[in-house]
Formats: sequence, C-alpha cells, structure tokens
Amino acid sequence: MSIVAPKGRKHLSADALLGFVRRSLATIADDRGGDVEIPLPDALMSAFAVFSLTSPSLLAFDKQRVEGNLETIAG
Repeated sequence: MSIVAPKGRKHLSADALLGFVRRSLATIADDRGGDVEIPLPDALMSAFAVFSLTSPSLLAFDKQRVEGNLETIAG
C-alpha cells in the first residue's frame, strides 16, 4: 500500500525516495566473486531499511512490535 502524494509533489513521496535510493545503490559496482544469490542493490536496500528503523536495534524493534501488537489485541 502506498500513500498518494499531492499533485505536483510526487518527488517528495516515500515511493520517490525509495526509488531514488534504489537507483543510486544500483550504480555501485558489485565486486563479489562467484555465484551470488542476492543482488547487491537488494542487500543494500535491506541495510537501508535496518538503519531507517527508529529503534536502536532489530531486537528492540521486534520487542516493540510484539508489545504493540499485544496491546492492540488485549486492549
């Protein structure tokens, strides 16, 4: 699901930002040798996602996610 940006401001949307990041990462040369399963831009986008989280770590993010979900279910 994506949020539609107001007309004339589509370059300021999250989709535009992520597209810009992906295109920028795609220009980095992949010097890994051998047969790789994950393309470099995909791996770098994963790293970008991790560092874009507001939590200080993945463990803290997961704990916050679980606690938030329990509060929603239990009221």
